[in-house]
Amino acid sequence: MRRPQKEKLKENMDKLDAEEHAQIFNIIKKYTDSFTKTQNGVLISSEALSDECLLEMEKMVNYYLDQRKTIDFNRRQ
Repeated sequence: MRRPQKEKLKENMDKLDAEEHAQIFNIIKKYTDSFTKTQNGVLISSEALSDECLLEMEKMVNYYLDQRKTIDFNRRQ
């Protein structure tokens, strides 16, 4: 995955809530155990993640954001 796509993924991940972040972390754990837990969260280098992992994360993030758009749209109806 190219750097601009990784940056967009990070930008979109910043929009997620804690539960959604936990689900993304479950994806990461399937692919690597190379991460550091801190009091502020989990630190991981995108270089440590395979493209397959990053694409799965991107798919999940896009799903969450699409669901929010749908819910917001339905609330306005």
